[in-house]
Amino acid sequence: MIEVTFQVSLYPISQQDIYTPINEFIELMKKKLHAEVHETSTIGWGDLDSVLEAIKIAYTKACEHGEAVMVLTLSNNCPTPEELHKLNEHKD
Repeated sequence: MIEVTFQVSLYPISQQDIYTPINEFIELMKKKLHAEVHETSTIGWGDLDSVLEAIKIAYTKACEHGEAVMVLTLSNNCPTPEELHKLNEHKD
């Protein structure tokens, strides 16, 4: 199993209401994955299969509202928040 960290952003285009697809996208991501919402992106982590499946479901739902662009970055070399915390505990 490959563990990954991801950053994803959703941009609804040509839509009167951009908030509904974004909010639904975020809620689906948070239900399925460890995800932290920031101003312009959502960052999280999990096993690759779970991340890709959750993103597929969330993006499909967002596209029900109209056209949307999604930007996704995946890395198998970024520490999770827990790993960062452990690393920082050992700093002198």
